[in-house]
Amino acid sequence: MADIVFLAFHGTCGEDGRVQAAFDLMGIPYTGAGYLGSAIAMDKDFTKRLIAELDVATPKWRRAEYTMKDIDSLTSTTPVPCVVKPVASGSSIGVFIAHTKKELYAALVKGLEFGGHCVLEQYVKGREIQVGILAGKALPSIEIIPSDGFYDYENKYQPGAAKEVCPAEIPPEWEKAVGKAAETVYEALGLTVYSRADFIVTEDGTPWFLEINTLPGMTPTSLVPQEAAAIGLDYAGLCQRIIDESLKARNG
Repeated sequence: MADIVFLAFHGTCGEDGRVQAAFDLMGIPYTGAGYLGSAIAMDKDFTKRLIAELDVATPKWRRAEYTMKDIDSLTSTTPVPCVVKPVASGSSIGVFIAHTKKELYAALVKGLEFGGHCVLEQYVKGREIQVGILAGKALPSIEIIPSDGFYDYENKYQPGAAKEVCPAEIPPEWEKAVGKAAETVYEALGLTVYSRADFIVTEDGTPWFLEINTLPGMTPTSLVPQEAAAIGLDYAGLCQRIIDESLKARNG
């Protein structure tokens, strides 16, 4: 039996709580959030429903399950610009920003490849700020500045496609607000150990919550390791801290 399994899955079956639930049944300790928090955070609609009544801003949205015959109606009734994203996916796969009705129609057609189950979200223009959380406390934020478009799959994984600034060069009051919002979402969803929350921060300093990832990237150059390094916690130390906090969480 393993002392602990260090989880590094992304997307369906990895972050949605199924592996975590299986390990719980087998009595195998693992890193990161438990099965329930993982399942909730993976569902973008359910997550936003839970935090909508909290003191955290989130763009307006609607959930849509559709087939090809519904696309004309969805296109005509959905304001643009908007963001089209699968309800449960990772790494920004299947996410599109539609600035026109034509782009919205095309995004919905493309969305059928991801099951035709999406969130249609109000587009908010601002700076892309992400905040890692370790043991319930926000790490220094990081700003993502794509060379083109937004922080989609290509910009995430193509070297040099996006500039990452950590700590983010934002006013202290912005930093405090985005960190507090990240901690509030983390607590509301019952998460443990670590995570990373994604925000758009508008010109007035308002952090608009988009989603939270329960198993954020953990290569040495990923976002959470960069944020940990900003407080003097190196990669090996971060991994050990995650293991220690996970053992606490699993042992109650």
